[in-house]
Amino acid sequence: MSGTKLTPDKITSPFQLMAAWFSMLVLLVVVLLGAAANIDKPDWAAGFLVIFSSVVTLVVISCVTLMLTKFRPHLQDGKEYAQWLKVQARYTAGIRISEALPNTGLVPVPTILNAAPITADAHLTFQTQEHFTVSVLNGFNSKELVRALRKIGVSAEVYQEASNERDFDGQESIWLGERVSSKVASEVIKIASEFWPHLKYIHLSSDGDVPPDDVHDQIFLAGSSNTAMVLGLNPWSTSELSSLDGTLSLGDFHLMIRSKYR
Repeated sequence: MSGTKLTPDKITSPFQLMAAWFSMLVLLVVVLLGAAANIDKPDWAAGFLVIFSSVVTLVVISCVTLMLTKFRPHLQDGKEYAQWLKVQARYTAGIRISEALPNTGLVPVPTILNAAPITADAHLTFQTQEHFTVSVLNGFNSKELVRALRKIGVSAEVYQEASNERDFDGQESIWLGERVSSKVASEVIKIASEFWPHLKYIHLSSDGDVPPDDVHDQIFLAGSSNTAMVLGLNPWSTSELSSLDGTLSLGDFHLMIRSKYR
C-alpha cells in the first residue's frame, strides 16, 4: 500500500471516488493498528487506537454509502445527470425537444385537446428554418405521435423505446426549456395534445433547480404530476392550451406560462 498514489484530477466518477476513499481507509487503519501493536505506554493507548480505527472504518463506509446513493447523481456529467433527473420525475420520461434554432429556447407547454390544424406554411417553416429533436414517452400512441411530428419536419423518437410501455397515470406535466421559441413550443404542443389530451401542467426549465445546460433546449412531455404539485403549478384548461399564442415574444410567452404558477 505504500506505493499507492492518488491523483485528484483523475478521479471523476463515483466509483473512482469510492476506490480513493477505501484506499485512504486501508492506509489509515494499517497505520493505526500498526501503532497499536507496537505501543506499550500508556496502557490504554493500544485499546484506544483499535477502537478509533473501528470508528474511522464506520465513518468512511457511511460517507461512501451516502456518496453512492444520495449524492451520486450530482457527481455525474450533464448527460447522465439529466437522465437521473428524469428518473426522479423532474424531467421525467416524455417528449424531449432538442432544438438548434437561432434565438430560440425550450419552454414547457401543456397540450391541447382540440388543437387547431397546422397549415402547410407552418410545415414549410419547420422544415426549412428549424431543426430539433423530439423524444416521446414510450406509452400509448407514442409511435403515432412520433410519425405526426416527423410529418412537419421534426426529428422525433420514442424515449427508451426498448423499455416497456408506460401508462400516463401521474404523467400530466410538460417541462419546457427556456430557450425554445414560442412558435415551436405552441405548434408541437398542439400536435401532442391531439394524442395526449391529459397534459395540463407546464414549467420552465429556468424556474427550478439549476439543470444541465442542454435541458434548456429540450421539451419533455408527460412529466410527473407529483412534481407539478411540489412546484406549485396550476392546471391549464383545454381551451387555454388550445389558444397558446405562438406569435408572442419569448419573454411574453414565458410570462403567460408563469401565470399558472402559484
